[in-house]
Amino acid sequence: MSIWKLRLAMILTALGVFAAGSLVLYGVMKLLEYYGFLAFTPRLFIIADAVLCMFLALFQWLFAPYFIELFYNCVEADPRRYPHLYEIVKELAVKSGLKTIPKVMIANIPIPNAFAYGSPLTGPRVAVTRPLLEILDEDELRAVLGHEIGHLKHRDVTWMLAIGLIPMIVWSIGETLLRLGFWTSILAPLGDREDVTPVVWIAIGAILLALAFMLNIFVLAFSRYREYYADRHSVALNPNGGIYLQRALAKIVASVRPSLLEESEDMLSLLQFKALFIQDPLASSLPRRVRSIDELIERLKRRKLTLWDHLKELLSTHPDITKRLRMLDKFNEEFWGSSSARYYYIPVT
Repeated sequence: MSIWKLRLAMILTALGVFAAGSLVLYGVMKLLEYYGFLAFTPRLFIIADAVLCMFLALFQWLFAPYFIELFYNCVEADPRRYPHLYEIVKELAVKSGLKTIPKVMIANIPIPNAFAYGSPLTGPRVAVTRPLLEILDEDELRAVLGHEIGHLKHRDVTWMLAIGLIPMIVWSIGETLLRLGFWTSILAPLGDREDVTPVVWIAIGAILLALAFMLNIFVLAFSRYREYYADRHSVALNPNGGIYLQRALAKIVASVRPSLLEESEDMLSLLQFKALFIQDPLASSLPRRVRSIDELIERLKRRKLTLWDHLKELLSTHPDITKRLRMLDKFNEEFWGSSSARYYYIPVT
């Protein structure tokens, strides 16, 4: 996928969500008004819902970093212990044209992963886990950090909050109309039980919930495009970065076993903000009996995607690992030609 196709896909997806969501809200208002159901009470609830959603989105944008650090027990990396992390992040940030060098954090969770986050209150931050540092070599670590800095460069946190606002408002109004219709029908005097107004509210509310779910499918697609965009940024920053990022992703999926997540006491925390991770820890589908990371990569790239794989991807914030590895080949060829980095045998344990 060329950069222009990737950008066009993101633009069309974002515009589609905003246009469809706005049309849905306008249609609901007109429908209620047409049938004479837009009385003071539902109008007030609808306006209050929209304002509340915007306030929550603003609050999340500003204060989410504090919750992320709480859930993942993030602490600032010790410069004396991790000087190479600071050097790599600074170098890649400068190459990327960031005005502020991201603060380097260590996330104390038992899975290998990395993520970028930040807000105007905290500034940009990049976090890695100790298990990730244990399994990656320097080139692979650079590729992962290049991906995370790509998210910061592209302001992906802000974009995702903005595009997710419309489905959030539609969902909230749908819930409000459902509850309003339900309680009105229950609490109405006996003489008013034949009034169809609550039934209409319930029907419209249910339709809005379904439409919000459909809109969120496109929000997830937008998220997957942003992952490709960050992958491409990493490949552009690092010589043969596509190959090293493939190896890093393969090591991550090979290291995360379901049993590890089941045994972890921090399971709830691991799932709270998994959309931030460079690779979804719950979306790994590994071939059996592979002897090395290189063999794992090749088998994953050759894997035939099933209908179930496509359906799972529709509900995922990250691309399917097979599609992602294939796309990295294209990005690497775009920037670095057909040359390949050194390969060496690493057993999969």
